[in-house]
Amino acid sequence: MKFIILMVGTSLVTVICITALWLQTLRMEAQTQLENYRTQLLQDVDTSLKNETQIVVSLLEKIYQQQQAGLLSEPEAKKIAADLVRDLRYDDGKGYFWIDTADGVNVVLLGRDVEGKSRIDLVDPNGVHFIQEMLKNGRQPGGGYTDLSFAKPGETTPLPKRNYTTTFAPYQWVLGTGVWIDQIDALIAAQKEVIDADFYSSLRMTVLVSVLIEALCIALAIFFSNKLATPIAHVTNRLATLAQGDFRHNAALETKISSTDEIGRMSQALDTLQHNVRQMMKQAIDAAEKITTAVAQLNESADQSATVSSQVAFSMSKVADSCNEQFAEMDRTKAQIGTLEQHMSAFAGNLSQTVDAVDGTNRAAAQGATRVNEAVLQMQRIAESVSRSAEVITVLGEESDKIGTIVDAIAAIADQTNLLALNAAIEAARAGENGRGFAVVAEEVRKLAEQSSTSADEITALITSIQEKAQNAVEVMQEGASQAQGGTEAVDAAGRTFKEIASMVEHVASESSAMGSRVHELEQSTHSIRDSAESMNKMSRSVAAESQTVSAATQEQTAAVQQIAAASHSLNEMSQAMHAAISKFKV
Repeated sequence: MKFIILMVGTSLVTVICITALWLQTLRMEAQTQLENYRTQLLQDVDTSLKNETQIVVSLLEKIYQQQQAGLLSEPEAKKIAADLVRDLRYDDGKGYFWIDTADGVNVVLLGRDVEGKSRIDLVDPNGVHFIQEMLKNGRQPGGGYTDLSFAKPGETTPLPKRNYTTTFAPYQWVLGTGVWIDQIDALIAAQKEVIDADFYSSLRMTVLVSVLIEALCIALAIFFSNKLATPIAHVTNRLATLAQGDFRHNAALETKISSTDEIGRMSQALDTLQHNVRQMMKQAIDAAEKITTAVAQLNESADQSATVSSQVAFSMSKVADSCNEQFAEMDRTKAQIGTLEQHMSAFAGNLSQTVDAVDGTNRAAAQGATRVNEAVLQMQRIAESVSRSAEVITVLGEESDKIGTIVDAIAAIADQTNLLALNAAIEAARAGENGRGFAVVAEEVRKLAEQSSTSADEITALITSIQEKAQNAVEVMQEGASQAQGGTEAVDAAGRTFKEIASMVEHVASESSAMGSRVHELEQSTHSIRDSAESMNKMSRSVAAESQTVSAATQEQTAAVQQIAAASHSLNEMSQAMHAAISKFKV
């Protein structure tokens, strides 16, 4: 409505100004026509006076030629010339001629008493020494004109008159004639009435045309303003929707504007912007969901790794308990061997006990070997879990890089949007008052672009933090994998030791079985058993030490897994924060 009022007001002022200018032009043209008419009348009078006087001069020249031919004397010639001039008339007898000498003495003037007298000091009612002026103007080459006020014959009222005088050099006469120009004023007044009538007729026609033009301008203003206001309102509504973060497809709002002007190009650019932002936000949402899924998998893997590490620690604890039991068995075996050495005679009775002890030792060794094998399997599982966790975190880092690329694209589009808003503001500033609404819209678009750029910077900071923590998690995983490998090797060595223990126990059992038949070699066998027991004791202590090493490595692995879990939870929080930031936009 404001735009319509502005256009109508502008057109009204424009039409009024043009009408006033046209009327002023008509008035000036009328004045010019009147002045030209007056000038033309005066020129006609001047031409007529000059032509009549030149005819008289030509007559005087013929008389002077007769004088030069000797047919007339100078006094005779002058008398004939004066009489001729005195009797000459024109303009139906109204026009007459006079002659004055260069000194102002009148020679001819209708036979009046003034002839032969000086008129040099005569003045008109306006104080003009018209005789002096006529003499001066008459001596000019081609003669001259003199304006004065003089009463007509038989009247006393001075009227404007215009005289023409020229010099007849042979006699030093100044010949002249004149005409009252009051009739020119009457003609000019009549012409003025005609011109005024034409002017008022043109005035009425101009006012009528102006009213019609103004009505047409109002109709055109309403038509074009509606044609402009509808696209502008459409673009404004869409910008308001985008400013609220709603980039969803809306067929009602995305109706194409068919015009190719600035508004049409702005609408097309707005369509492209909405489509591009919608696609990028969808990609960002998909990437955020993938990150959330990866983080959930990482959390699950970390929990599994923690469980496996706890199981390994529990198994190592059982291995240590078994080693302690072996220590006790080895102590009892040593005591029995001592008793065997001291009471060789009672060896046969105690042989069965020794065999039972050896069997118990064999079972314990077999159990220890079985548990060591289980520990090896558990360590291998830990290593595999750590490897999978490292792969998951690596994939997470790659997804973070993709998100960084998308965020860079968002920042680039925000910069482009800011540039478009600046261009729109420049175009609006060029449009002046009509572009003030566009300037407001461009400012809103620029603020939205700045908010998008700020959000992109925040997302970039979050992704950088995620990548740093993911790298730390990979390093911890690699260190855990290395430690798990070391634990696997140590447990494997313990298994081999347990196999050696089982072999030695089997050897002791064989020797004990043979003791009945080889009593004479009993002392020798007893020393062998004692040495074997000593070796078993050392190997058991070695197994215990290795078990402690495996337990410590398992504890470190558990701590690493806990760090991975903490990093995973932090990554999950950052993923949720990124998802919350993206969810502000509706696509």
